[in-house]
Amino acid sequence: MFRHVLKQSILLITLLSFSAIGAVENSQSFMGVGITDGTKYYAPLEFEPIFRLGVIFDEQHRVVANYSHGFSSGVTSIHLAYDYLYPLSESRRWQVFAGGSVGYKFGLYDVNDWTFGAQTGIRYQINDTMSADFGYRVFDTLDEWKEHELGQLGNIYISIDFEM
Repeated sequence: MFRHVLKQSILLITLLSFSAIGAVENSQSFMGVGITDGTKYYAPLEFEPIFRLGVIFDEQHRVVANYSHGFSSGVTSIHLAYDYLYPLSESRRWQVFAGGSVGYKFGLYDVNDWTFGAQTGIRYQINDTMSADFGYRVFDTLDEWKEHELGQLGNIYISIDFEM
């Protein structure tokens, strides 16, 4: 029961935080969907859907809440990521990003744990209201990090984000 309440509380706090942050001047909130090649230490290859909610501050700083679920592995991951966005052109259509993340994973055999990691990638502004991310993320749990090889910890993802 406690685990269920903890999971729901983390999700609710994250959503409420983004509602408050989105009201800050010079910020743009967005939501998005995507797909990742999954957490390889629970399944060899499993595509997982990603749901995202985020805010970009001053065109250079981004905070994103990500939710993903592996249907075969049963692993659900919620994490909060910070990215620094660096423009590759004057139009700012192409940007590279890098940052860190912290979160919580749960669901597989009741092995619940906090996660930490980093991500990098490229962002393309398709039009005024839509952008796409292509990135690489590495993350692991606090308890199990010594048990996995680096190749098992990373995943590739692609997402489409829509400004709100």
